[in-house]
Amino acid sequence: MGLGDILILAAVAAAFIGALVFIFKNGGFSAGCGGDCAHCASRCSHAGGEEK
Repeated sequence: MGLGDILILAAVAAAFIGALVFIFKNGGFSAGCGGDCAHCASRCSHAGGEEK
């Protein structure tokens, strides 16, 4: 395993850890939608009309 391989592995690990940190800082994996992205998107698109 050469230096190039180690650098690639470190970059992949850093990207994975960065993605996990981003996901958990923004509400986790479910983010209040319960995994139903289509329902969540429709709720968000109608959010402006409900505030009035």
